[in-house]
Amino acid sequence: MGVAAYPGDVTLNLQTDRLLIRDWEEEDAKAALEIYGSADVAQWLSPAIDQVTDAATMRVILRAWIEAQPNLVVPAGRWAVVRQEDNEVVGGLLIRLLPPYEEDLEIGWQLRPSAWGNGYATEASRGLMKWAFKEGSIDELFAVARPHNKRAIATATRLGMTWVGETDKYYDLNLQVYRLRAADFKP
Repeated sequence: MGVAAYPGDVTLNLQTDRLLIRDWEEEDAKAALEIYGSADVAQWLSPAIDQVTDAATMRVILRAWIEAQPNLVVPAGRWAVVRQEDNEVVGGLLIRLLPPYEEDLEIGWQLRPSAWGNGYATEASRGLMKWAFKEGSIDELFAVARPHNKRAIATATRLGMTWVGETDKYYDLNLQVYRLRAADFKP
């Protein structure tokens, strides 16, 4: 896996066997809309947000993510997941602080429905976790999922994350919480 990251900067280009994890670009709006504009994806997002309905709105959201990126502390950020064989954006990844105390870091993944079932979420997340544990000097990452989101729960399990319990402290939603400690991570 190749890594290009700069101290104090969250510019990222990670390669896994099949995927590239890179910064979002405004030109990704149409592809991002296939992810965040899908009702099948939007229903599971935390915090709960409305389904993005058009490319112009998606472009505004991407612009906000892009502008925020340089101000985030490594390993926090949002990235596009690109399939290397055809250079198609198939998903998004994020690492961010969980509310309300902003002590726990969450890793999250979203894929467009046409990319489901290929192992991309696990592969991309594993690549990002490896980078985060090394470059971010963090001890653990959390994933949160709504109780009936079987795909997210299965991905967390495949990543080696351990179920911690159920809580409503994050985003005022009833969520399943999973954790992976750096010492337990197996790339």
